[in-house]
Amino acid sequence: MKFIARHAGDEIPIEVERLAAGYQVRAGDRSFLVDLAEAGRFLRSLRLEDGTQVALIHHRNGTTHEISLPECTIHVDITDPLSLKRIRTEDQMGASGSIKALMPGRIVRVMVGKGDSVRKGTGLMVLEAMKMENEIQAPSDGTVDEVLVEPGQTVESGAELVRISRPPQI
Repeated sequence: MKFIARHAGDEIPIEVERLAAGYQVRAGDRSFLVDLAEAGRFLRSLRLEDGTQVALIHHRNGTTHEISLPECTIHVDITDPLSLKRIRTEDQMGASGSIKALMPGRIVRVMVGKGDSVRKGTGLMVLEAMKMENEIQAPSDGTVDEVLVEPGQTVESGAELVRISRPPQI
């Protein structure tokens, strides 16, 4: 998976590749092997290839991640490139309505159902394309009117995935 992390005004390209025993992570021009285990709802255990082990608390709100380490807390905004492409097309679709696949792929996971209320940036589903998982996010606050795909389904570029209606403006 490829992401763009924003922290303290800097944009850092992040690439994560699943390996049998953990993950290969590339952050900018640094690369390292990590093993990440869930130790609770928000608690994670991170072990680096040099044997260093760190417990961290992870909270997520949309694309903003709050990571609390023993010595500090950092806030990072993480966006996948597919979401950035979607942001550029929001005006064309009125920031609501029909959400379409921007590339061909396979639906890995659907995280919402008909009638669910969503906020801008909420993950709707995960689309695997070119061996990378891309989270499709809600372009605006609204209600899911219809989910048109299911896990395991293959979709073409431009295929309609979900319909969202915008809440009435006051």
